[in-house]
Amino acid sequence: MLIIWKDHFLQGIFALTLIILLVALQQITGARETPAAEHGVLDLRGWDLTKTGIFSLDGEWEFYPHQLLSPAEIHNAQLKSVMIHVPGNWENEKINKGTKMSGKGYGTYRLVIRNIPIDQTLAISKRYIRFSDALYVDGKLLGQSGIPGISLETYEPRNVPYTVYFRSDAAEIEIVLQAANFDFRSGGIFSSIEFGLGPHMENKKIFQTGLELVVMGFLLLFGLLFLYLFFHLHRDILQLLHAFFFFSFAVIVFTNGERMLLQMFPDLSFELAFKIKYISVYIMPMLVFLIISKIVTNRRMRIGLMVISSFHALYCLLIAITPFRFYSNGQESFYVMSLLTFVAASAFLFHQYASGKYGSITKPQFQLLIASVWTLFLSSMLTILNTWNLISIALSNMTVLFILMAFALLLVYQYVRAYDSMQQLTRKLQIADRMKDEFLLLTSHELNSPLHSIIHLSRSLLETPVRRPNEAEIREKLQIIRNTAYRMSNLVNDLIDISRFKDGSLKIIPGMVDLVSCISVVIDVFGFLATAKGIVLERRIEPEARYVIADESRLLQVLYNLVYHIIGLQNNGEILFECRQDNGCVQIMIRHDARRVVLTHNEMKESSTSMDVHSVAAGLSIATELVKLMGGKLVINDSVGTMQIALPSAALEDTEAAATAFQEEGPLKAGSDLEDLLGSPSATILIATTDLVDMEQLNSLLTTEGFRVAFASSDVEVQTAITQRGRLDLIILDVMLPSVTGFEVCKRIRLDFSQAELPVLFVNTRSTPVDIESCIAAGGNDFITRPLDAGEILVRVHTLLGMKRLVKEAADNEMAFLRSQIKPHFLYNALGTIMSLCYTDGPRAGELLGSFSRYLRILFHLDNSEETIPLSKEMELVLAYVEIEQERFGKRLKVEFDVDESLYHCKVMPLIIEPLVENAIRHGVSRKVNGGTVRLTIREHEDLVKVVVEDDGVGMTQEQVSSLFVRRSQGQGIGLKNMARRLKHLNGQTPIINSTLGHGTKVTIMFPYQ
Repeated sequence: MLIIWKDHFLQGIFALTLIILLVALQQITGARETPAAEHGVLDLRGWDLTKTGIFSLDGEWEFYPHQLLSPAEIHNAQLKSVMIHVPGNWENEKINKGTKMSGKGYGTYRLVIRNIPIDQTLAISKRYIRFSDALYVDGKLLGQSGIPGISLETYEPRNVPYTVYFRSDAAEIEIVLQAANFDFRSGGIFSSIEFGLGPHMENKKIFQTGLELVVMGFLLLFGLLFLYLFFHLHRDILQLLHAFFFFSFAVIVFTNGERMLLQMFPDLSFELAFKIKYISVYIMPMLVFLIISKIVTNRRMRIGLMVISSFHALYCLLIAITPFRFYSNGQESFYVMSLLTFVAASAFLFHQYASGKYGSITKPQFQLLIASVWTLFLSSMLTILNTWNLISIALSNMTVLFILMAFALLLVYQYVRAYDSMQQLTRKLQIADRMKDEFLLLTSHELNSPLHSIIHLSRSLLETPVRRPNEAEIREKLQIIRNTAYRMSNLVNDLIDISRFKDGSLKIIPGMVDLVSCISVVIDVFGFLATAKGIVLERRIEPEARYVIADESRLLQVLYNLVYHIIGLQNNGEILFECRQDNGCVQIMIRHDARRVVLTHNEMKESSTSMDVHSVAAGLSIATELVKLMGGKLVINDSVGTMQIALPSAALEDTEAAATAFQEEGPLKAGSDLEDLLGSPSATILIATTDLVDMEQLNSLLTTEGFRVAFASSDVEVQTAITQRGRLDLIILDVMLPSVTGFEVCKRIRLDFSQAELPVLFVNTRSTPVDIESCIAAGGNDFITRPLDAGEILVRVHTLLGMKRLVKEAADNEMAFLRSQIKPHFLYNALGTIMSLCYTDGPRAGELLGSFSRYLRILFHLDNSEETIPLSKEMELVLAYVEIEQERFGKRLKVEFDVDESLYHCKVMPLIIEPLVENAIRHGVSRKVNGGTVRLTIREHEDLVKVVVEDDGVGMTQEQVSSLFVRRSQGQGIGLKNMARRLKHLNGQTPIINSTLGHGTKVTIMFPYQ
């Protein structure tokens, strides 16, 4: 507790509170310096108004309860009056025979003032009378607010402050004041009526009005400032709450005191004016509690503050939807409760401050918040005391100025803090800019060195030398160029990984990794560079330490970086890779003779947390972080010249399984199934891009592999290539095309071709999850990113072509199965017809058996693997079937043929026209009592073979037509659904069925003219 009292801030709050309370106490208990009215008379003998200024007409006034008397009527001797203290409430005042007056009612006040100045302008100021009044001076009506009445119907509330000015020729004046209240639970004169010289009263009114305007202006200014901070700087809800707080405070000032709202808008209704007033009064503490709840971190306190705010919000809603006389009954009680919540909130803030818990703001901000809330409580308390006429309004207005000062200091502090933060950020940006320049310089050097090597070697190969190099020398130089390019690619990947480390997007995909393969690749890549510097690369791997759990590509990246730095700092000697198992981990030891690498690593270690790349040792920092992400540890020991990587060892069963798989695989044989799986090299691939470098690289790579290559540089050329070049097997599609994106082109392709029919391989510059999702959503099968890697391209191309081949084979097998299901279907129908003839007409049955045998001979010679047959064979099947059915139905069946025999050589799907004719006969014509006609038409139509089968049978409804493609119809066997699937597989067409119930059905199918 002693520590708390030593706090200068708390001492200041205590001193301010003590001063305000002492001033208020002095005003409450101090002796009155002006005369008071006694028995309805105020005698100003001995008082000089020019010196004393303005008097309060407090004291005993004559009061005529339940009577609204004019100045002429009030002198009736029969009227009885009582003495009442002004200002005060007339409720419970004793009237006739000891009865008490109700708060709701009416009455007339009378006061006589003697010894006033003669021939001078005098003034009377009325502030607060509930809730209507009329003021008479010497029998003249000088001021009125509302309409006093003897009932609720004749009464009109208003309560607007006013000041009246007059002159008197006599030394005595009579004041008569009528008052009525039927809305609030208490009535009467609640604020002192002031009397004085006109100029003095005018000056006081101007001062009070000006003070309220200034205070309101500052409040609005603060509100606009916080609103600006919210919308233009950062959308912090605290700023918005502060803005609403100041706006509500400004409305309170506007509707209280001089009540400028009612004076500026005299036509504003009483109900609306007081709704605005009281909603602003109770919404302000609600906003204060919300502000505190957003700052404090104590969960229970936040919930409590939210509950209190909710009660205030509900009361504001009650005010908005109910009349004044309803919600005003509990107004004073709720106001006291609101003050008590202020006390509780202030106590909590003081406790949090003493505990050093400042929530989400700094200590100075918390101090200013406490000062604002506590001063706001004092202001509310003083306002109540002023309403009770215990203190002057000036003291309450003074506390409002303290509130404004506290918030002004809060804004200044935030500005200073923001300015300091901007200066610090500026310094950091300057340092970062300098670091960027150094980074670009060092990176340019690192990229420039291998580029010069590539330029020199390629020039030596391009220029015609005196001695032509042999194939081995050329191959060696090309190998050096390739390995140098790989090192450059690794450096660029390291730089990309730096940014991924910063944003946390670097992904690790752990799996079982073979160290023999990884280290062999590293030795192969750096072999030429090591040989040039006289360095020997060796490996020594224990069998049980061969496999680790890591990300293979990231482990290779780590080894590349480590070996690259060692070779850069070492001449001659040996670099040895040792792998051994130790307590469930595999220790990868790289022994070397380069001592300076350790110093570089230590420098990078100091900046590894910020991923600083001041030197070319950035690869070491990346290697350290990558090993950590893979669950391992990288240790560099300068005393013995080692780099040691510890990684989790692969489980024993995983190791044995991998070893077994390795032993069982063996080499691939020529003509094995792998070549069939990867697809035929004679496939046609369309390359759609505007990048000439990519076009040349892909053309060289794919033609070398034996693929046929076509080119397109726009969406129009892509569509032309698809329609005119015949069947394409694969499209390599650049995302960035001139007119539209590759995504849009792919969507158009998918309207005609599925992913299995025409695979699309996207080429993109980025590989973010959003880009990958866009490629797949557009209908792409796969994607590759720039820079293009030859090995990756070939693997993905072979994979997509292999997938297409497998899907086609699966579809062919399915079609063969579906065709095999049709044969028993027709056999069943044909045999049923012949059996029926055997009992009635044997010779005719024999003829039909001859026709049936011709049908079987054709049918058995069909190859299920064939997709098409000549139209002539299909027509033989149709004629054989029709002959049998005509015998069965006799005159009830008529079949007409309109077939262009020049089309007999065209290829059509087997067993597709005959089922259509069969369906027309069995399900169309045969169900009519009188039978009907079936017509088969085959004609050429726009480079297509158009087949139409129509009948005048029973027809179908639209629902029945739709059901043909979703389920089997009874008695139809495989039905139209089977035929539609086969037709869709062949040329992407579907049957067109037009049918009308009772009139017949028409089925149309199309075949390519071939």
